[in-house]
Amino acid sequence: MFGIGLGKHKRKLEQAFEKCFWPLIDELGNVPIPMQTDPAINASILAVCEKYAELQNVTKPNDIALISDAAFEEVYRMESVNVQERVDTWKNSSNDDFTQAYEVAKDKTTADLDLAWLTTYAKENFDQATGLML
Repeated sequence: MFGIGLGKHKRKLEQAFEKCFWPLIDELGNVPIPMQTDPAINASILAVCEKYAELQNVTKPNDIALISDAAFEEVYRMESVNVQERVDTWKNSSNDDFTQAYEVAKDKTTADLDLAWLTTYAKENFDQATGLML
């Protein structure tokens, strides 16, 4: 399944998250920095990826990890690895905010990847990225 099928799922998730966070993205294509350390937003990203994989009958853990990684890279770019390490920590430590957001996101995720609910949450909790350089 690694070939074309997995690439299709990666692209679909990347496009869904780009559309989802578009209202917050700066002119350089970056999301607000505080999103990197927010358990709820990151639990939601992970849950969307995992639920989408389940709905598409992607069952191999490595395949799920690959499409999740692609989604995190789309959202966070160079900071993706740091964010994913944080996500692993929250997941393994049973962080309440993370766990609650994860479950809510899994319930709201459908195969069509309409993430309007996540866009609303993001806009209510984060200011648009500014793209200011020092």
